Amino acid sequence: MFRDISSAGQIDEGLVVNWVHSARSNSNKTKNTKLACLRKFLHYLIRLGLIAVNPALSIPYLREKPFKPYIYSLKEIGGLLEAACRFEDHSRRDRCFAWRTMQAMICLIYACGLRLGEALNLRIKDVDFSEATLSLWKTKFHKERLVPLSAEMANKLKEYLALRIKRYPPANPESPFFCHARGKYAGRSIETLFRKLLVVCALSKPNGPAPRIHDLRHSFAVHRLYQWYQEGEDILNKLALLSTYMGHAQLEYTQVYLTITRALLREGNRRFKDFAEGIPQGFVERIISHHGSRRP
Repeated sequence: MFRDISSAGQIDEGLVVNWVHSARSNSNKTKNTKLACLRKFLHYLIRLGLIAVNPALSIPYLREKPFKPYIYSLKEIGGLLEAACRFEDHSRRDRCFAWRTMQAMICLIYACGLRLGEALNLRIKDVDFSEATLSLWKTKFHKERLVPLSAEMANKLKEYLALRIKRYPPANPESPFFCHARGKYAGRSIETLFRKLLVVCALSKPNGPAPRIHDLRHSFAVHRLYQWYQEGEDILNKLALLSTYMGHAQLEYTQVYLTITRALLREGNRRFKDFAEGIPQGFVERIISHHGSRRP
């Protein structure tokens, strides 16, 4: 029915609804993406003077199922690194170096909470070993930031860079930090390699759903929060620091990463229990009695 449209003026709400929901197997997220694209396209037709109103604006977005990232345990992260070591084929230098790249990238994304794109866009000159910092440019939200490196992470990057220079000598300091024979890695290539590690570690089936490499960033945030809980820190005051470190434009974006896990719930329960045990029982009884007497 969509091919019968001969002019933009024939586009109405019914046509929009039929097109958005034409594939019943599509998820609500996919349908919302289609609707958002169509809204922009119809707005473009309004500017061209081909239509007077945007019929897609009256169509509401569908409720999406909240996305739940996978939080890797430290044991699972260690398993991924061990699997990458086992994959190394020393008879083929290019394949061996590819898995060395995966080891360094997994460590960097988790240890520094980076986005995959930030790691891929890293240039040799962006890593300052004397100051132990990473310079990240033109990241998401068009922000730049400096990220400090631990001594252990700096040493891992030094080892990788020495191998990278020996295997693929860079043309200049602008060259990508992570590379292969043809230059800079693409995100899809890294995801493919990472998927192989997940299968070996029994974290994914060959053709089934799988955790993402980006979930290492989620894991960094959750593990950091859990450690603050254990140290008795004021989490609300610490969130702003974590938000700045991770390069978020707003504090709300950081809260998305702080996925509640059983470990966090146990730690929160422990802290509340420690607080509650210090309150005199007589005071608690008076509070309960006071509220009970105010019931209508």
